[in-house]
Amino acid sequence: MRRVTFILVLLALCATGLNAWAASRELLVDVRTAPLAWGDSRLPEKIETALSRNPDLQITVSDPGDRLTANPQPRFPDNRTDIEGLLDWGAEMGGRYLLVVTVDKEYLERRKSFNLPLIFHKYETVGIIVGEYRFLDIQKRRLLTAEPFETELCGSRQYQAEMDDNSSDPSLHIPATAKSRLFDALEDKLTEQLVEKVALMTRGR
Repeated sequence: MRRVTFILVLLALCATGLNAWAASRELLVDVRTAPLAWGDSRLPEKIETALSRNPDLQITVSDPGDRLTANPQPRFPDNRTDIEGLLDWGAEMGGRYLLVVTVDKEYLERRKSFNLPLIFHKYETVGIIVGEYRFLDIQKRRLLTAEPFETELCGSRQYQAEMDDNSSDPSLHIPATAKSRLFDALEDKLTEQLVEKVALMTRGR
């Protein structure tokens, strides 16, 4: 009887230890993006998928609150810069870390990359994402970092053989499908950058 009791106690301690370890590695993620005129942003799911590949972290994504779930989450703070509010929300969720990514805008910019006056002009279309990320240690109630980001990726190049060098020339516009591919690749680039930063901040903690 004593042996059975000892085994049950040992199993309970192991289960408690595993639960504590899991909680200590849980990363809460909230990603908010800006509206796109040519399609929906896939950045939230890209970041979630990439972070899920880290075997040392358990990922929980914040619920935007616009869908019914069996176990609704507490409401995410409206003020995304309120550190105490974010820490309180993370503690209520039971996580260890919190990653907050806020995209202010995603847009295209046309830049002249080469020019022979009155003869030949070369332009390139650049995709740009601007925003900020914050990383918090919920257990220690600390903001570890808050940094702006501006990620760029060059798309296709367009050529113009006109004397007037008209940057509004319709022939310089890229089609909608090319815009979607450019922003898809741009979001991949930003995702890779953010995942690398998370790995560095959680390593050895």
